[in-house]
Amino acid sequence: MGFAGQYLAKNRGVESFISASPAKDLKYVVVIPSYDEDRLIDTLNALWEAQRPRYSIEIIVVVNSSRETSADIREKNRQTLREIDTWSRDYCDRDFAAYALYVPEIPGKDFGAGMARKIGMDEAINRFEQLNRDDGYIISLDADTTVADNYFTAIEQTIAKRPAMNAGILYFEHPVEGGEFSRDIYDAVAKYELFLRYYNQALRWTGFPYAFHTIGSAFFVRALAYVKQGGMIRRKAGEDFYFLNKVFQLGNICEVHSTAVYPSPRFSGRVLFGTGPEVEKITREPDKPYMTYDPEAFRALKAFFNGIDQLFHCNEREVEDYLNALEPGLEDFLRSVGLKDEIKRINNNCKRPEVFRKHFFQWFGGLKIIRYMHVVHDKFLDKVPVHLAASEMLKMLGYSGQFDNSSVNSRIFQLLSKYREIERSREHSV
Repeated sequence: MGFAGQYLAKNRGVESFISASPAKDLKYVVVIPSYDEDRLIDTLNALWEAQRPRYSIEIIVVVNSSRETSADIREKNRQTLREIDTWSRDYCDRDFAAYALYVPEIPGKDFGAGMARKIGMDEAINRFEQLNRDDGYIISLDADTTVADNYFTAIEQTIAKRPAMNAGILYFEHPVEGGEFSRDIYDAVAKYELFLRYYNQALRWTGFPYAFHTIGSAFFVRALAYVKQGGMIRRKAGEDFYFLNKVFQLGNICEVHSTAVYPSPRFSGRVLFGTGPEVEKITREPDKPYMTYDPEAFRALKAFFNGIDQLFHCNEREVEDYLNALEPGLEDFLRSVGLKDEIKRINNNCKRPEVFRKHFFQWFGGLKIIRYMHVVHDKFLDKVPVHLAASEMLKMLGYSGQFDNSSVNSRIFQLLSKYREIERSREHSV
């Protein structure tokens, strides 16, 4: 039994989908969920045309549907299978293989992007297990996403510099101009992407160590790390966020800004939240400001994180004094999630300050921060338009500059350009 034998025995109810043996030097498996897709071949073409790494590549496309899926979508999925079959015969070679997994009867309670991703990623683990290759990497992508020409080589170069890395977060940009979509869709996705970048940079400013994007089409994970953390989450949406926040706890995470993925801004009825649903919501009311978290919520977090080392080996009275000195909204939230009991538990298990800090952020991770944001904006703060929040955060980050105030949309595009520039120039790692 290799590195993943126990994981596969526990998580797989069927034999391998793929009967062909993997190439002996297989190191990269790209997993793409596909449901009701029109442009999958564009994604496959982008991968084929990208520069080749030293090791072999496999593409696994999970064409999936639920027991309740309509006849029209089922037929479209079958058409996708035919297209993949034709494409793979025309394009694949010894170092680049593509496989379609057809999973048409997923129970409704499990059906969603998370299950589709899990099926494909577990199959990737099975491929690596056959080679006993725990240093293989699963690359997560979406069927409506294209990639830069150096997609594979940039990933490989990053891994070569950090051979023990557990996951990489890839730079992304939604298209915000062109002729493929209407102007209102480009405007909407610019607002949404500005929110994503504002939130990411604001979290980084607070000192939160795991301030990474969690986009399903823009990460890769080491096979051993995938197995250690229990594999992909079976969720209808947000599976990328929950899964990556588990992987972040392992450390050895690095951003990769030397390449890019380009997710589509199209509508999507499959997931409950994310780019597709947000773009659709924004386009329904294009003149309504896109609201987001008040920068003051991050200012409170920064003060809290700056002082957590004081909580190492402190007594209950000292924790109480620390809570009393915080902003009321954050204090209220921390009391509700049992900060005092958690600090006691962590201190009982940590002998060094750096270990205390690590355990603290394992408890107070990305999910708790999202919960804090929701609670504090329900009870203490009002949300603000994203262009105002992003402008204020730039000042907090130490950037100055003038933006064209002729229209809100114009300012949003200028802010987005600035935030993209900031992210490209600052690769983050833990």
